[in-house]
Amino acid sequence: MTGERELGAKLDRALGRLDAIIATQTEQSEKFDHLSERVAKVEQGVCDTRDVVAAWTAAKTSMRFIKWVVGLAGAVVGLFFALKGGLGR
Repeated sequence: MTGERELGAKLDRALGRLDAIIATQTEQSEKFDHLSERVAKVEQGVCDTRDVVAAWTAAKTSMRFIKWVVGLAGAVVGLFFALKGGLGR
């Protein structure tokens, strides 16, 4: 009988430890799920930032091109008026 009581007490302690392990695992699983959601939000933010950077780069490139075209057009117009105004006489 004493052996059975000892065995029962050991089994109760083992079940108690198992319950504690399961509770810890459940808590860690919830934390992991929360962390996964936060990582997904960060990834979305990174994608949005990449889109903004790409748009900014495209705008900057187009403005450089426009600046170059305007400078060239200004030079051509200036040359035209210089020749028309008598610079060539």
